[in-house]
Amino acid sequence: MRIAKIYLSLGFLILLSCATTKESKPTESKEVTEEITPVTRYSEAEKNYSFAFEYMRQDNYEKAETLLNKAIQDSSTYVDAYVALRNIYLILGDTSKAIKLCKSGLSCLEEITSKPSAGEYEKAERKLTLALADLYTKIGESEKAETLFAKIIKENPEEANSYDLYASYLEKKGEIDKAIEYYKKAYQYEPENKGIGFRLGDAYFLAHRYKDAAKFFKSAKEAFPGDIDIMKKLAESYMELEQYKQAIDEYKAILEIAPKHVSGRIIMGNAYTKLREYEKARQCYQQALEIEPNNLSVYYQLVNMELTRNNLSAVDRYLKESFKIAPNDPILLALYGEYYYRLGVAKMKNKEWNPAIDRFEKAIQIWNKTISKAPEYKWKIYAQEGIKRAEKMIEEIKKVRW
Repeated sequence: MRIAKIYLSLGFLILLSCATTKESKPTESKEVTEEITPVTRYSEAEKNYSFAFEYMRQDNYEKAETLLNKAIQDSSTYVDAYVALRNIYLILGDTSKAIKLCKSGLSCLEEITSKPSAGEYEKAERKLTLALADLYTKIGESEKAETLFAKIIKENPEEANSYDLYASYLEKKGEIDKAIEYYKKAYQYEPENKGIGFRLGDAYFLAHRYKDAAKFFKSAKEAFPGDIDIMKKLAESYMELEQYKQAIDEYKAILEIAPKHVSGRIIMGNAYTKLREYEKARQCYQQALEIEPNNLSVYYQLVNMELTRNNLSAVDRYLKESFKIAPNDPILLALYGEYYYRLGVAKMKNKEWNPAIDRFEKAIQIWNKTISKAPEYKWKIYAQEGIKRAEKMIEEIKKVRW
């Protein structure tokens, strides 16, 4: 659902943001000793925010927007309302309105926090500043985002959330090593924060620092026993380190907690394949199919395993089963081309020249179809390389035969 109109203009919001609860009668400036305070009808703000949150869950953004605007009227420093309304504008693709909203809230909060004993409002200001920095990140205005992050970190050098968000920003920019350093700082201040810890370990993984990732996730597993996401990342780290037995042990532990964890069975099968324990691998894949009979990922691995063994009759069987599910799947087509290429190689070894050429030409035909259908570039490359291999084999046969 999309909002047809905006009920309160942002200009009106700015006026409301800095409303006060002091006397409305004018007072001479020299007699004013009280601090400026915001509207503080928190109970009304919380009520409207709560209702708005429910509407957001229902994707009814129009009603949610109206209630959040009311919440801001009720309490001009109720920062959660600003952030939630910001998120609505993001969902609707109106980042400029989201930025103006954050600035209007900050305008009021900065006025308040400039006074003595600002207390709780400083935390609200930090939260909204980070929300604005995140907005600049999303629209690619890096300099503005960097400035806000630097300001927050300088003013709050021991706040984990600031380091965490900045690290996430750096990760999105591709500065993964720098992101790791800031995730480490965040985790140093909140070692009990599982989310920060997971992001740190994942950053190690993304940086191909698999030893560091495995070490970290192993430690995190002790701190958060039974957490499947952590166990899965530890197993994936072991896979990258080619420590397949350790990976299998982790996946077995995952399956004890979640018996229907299909991806766990698939990757455990991959680990057994790497160890050349093909029957155990096949059992893992078959168990995954029992849970999800139409899961193409399982068929990809079954076909790949049998290609590794050059068991072409099994490859043919699994391809026929999977094509019943998805006859034009580009990955299956790529593997199907490989199947015909292997048939051609077998015929070539037996000096059956014409049948070999027929199969290589069939492989080329299938791979050309793969190229036309594959959305992922890597499968187009796979098919192109396959065509080159098949054409080379045909040329060799022609030289030998004639």
